[in-house]
Parts: sequence; structure tokens; C-alpha cells
Amino acid sequence: MKRLRFATQEEVESIAHGSDIDGNCRVLVLDTPAGVAMAVVRLCVEVDPVYFPPNSSTRIRAGFVRDLETYLSATGVQSYYFNVVHNDAIWHRAVEHWGAQRVSFSPEFRYKKVL
Repeated sequence: MKRLRFATQEEVESIAHGSDIDGNCRVLVLDTPAGVAMAVVRLCVEVDPVYFPPNSSTRIRAGFVRDLETYLSATGVQSYYFNVVHNDAIWHRAVEHWGAQRVSFSPEFRYKKVL
């Protein structure tokens, strides 16, 4: 850990516009000859994957999500993350209409690393 440090307020502000930084995040920094490398480390609640019945309606999906959100809220969760497949435009519009904010604007591959 000698090489890593916590970001200064100015460094955090420099990446805040596209980083979804909140109180559950820490920004770690490595000073390199090429510049500053920064990583947002986030502790979060994630609801993923979600499996809907084939050909389920938006109404059925919304009801299930509403019940999940009621459970999460009752257990003290203030926000959560979830994924939507990139080509499901109807579901994208629905979740955004209900207040979800997209935090990724390009297709990405998702990885998991066991430590």
C-alpha cells in the first residue's frame, strides 16, 4: 500500500462527472511517470442478474422490480445497481421513466476476479 494513496478533493472532482461517486466510494491513486492513475472503489448493492419469464410484459417486470425495491428499502438500502442488456430498448425506456439513471453509455464486458 505504500504506492497507493487516497485522491485529493481536486482529483476526485476531476473525475466526478463520469464516475458516479457517492459516500460509499473511495478514490485510490497511483502517481506514475505518465500521470496519475485513479480508481473508484465502490461498496454497493447490486441486483444482478434478474431473470424474467420469457415474453414477460413490462407490467409483470415492473411489479417484480417494485417488490424488490420495497424489500431493499425496508432493509435500509438507499440505492442499487443493475444491468440491462444493451438491445432491450423497451426495458431501457421503462427503467429510465421510473427514475433509474444510466451510469454506463457504451457496451461493456463484465468481469469478476476472485481475490
